[in-house]
Amino acid sequence: MTTDSNKLLVEQWQTLHNNHENYENYALIIKLIATAITMFAFTFSVATFVALLILATLWLQEGIWKTFQQRTANAIIEIEDRLDLHNDEQSNELMKPYLLYKQWQANRPAAKTLIAEYVSNSLKPTVLYPYFPLMLVVLIF
Repeated sequence: MTTDSNKLLVEQWQTLHNNHENYENYALIIKLIATAITMFAFTFSVATFVALLILATLWLQEGIWKTFQQRTANAIIEIEDRLDLHNDEQSNELMKPYLLYKQWQANRPAAKTLIAEYVSNSLKPTVLYPYFPLMLVVLIF
């Protein structure tokens, strides 16, 4: 691989990596919108079913957004594969530059373990918030 094409791959990796990280900001915006809608629903006595439906829709929307993020990660892994093929001067793969996503995917567990990990992570406060508390508020009031 020529130096120019290698440089272009690194630039593409950096761009996609930045986009991948920005998806986290957009996921936070979806959560903030869910919070605002719940406050609106609470203030204006919106029907419980409607509020829950909106929250569930936003939760699903965040899942769709995370799917876009995963597709970006897949593109990054393809770039990392190309960079890895032509980077033989470093013998330790953990030390090779721009292989973050490839290494992450290589350590991904089997389906059952992955589902258990998803459920476990879904119960963490940073993911559970704000959907569960907002749905609880809607149900109570």
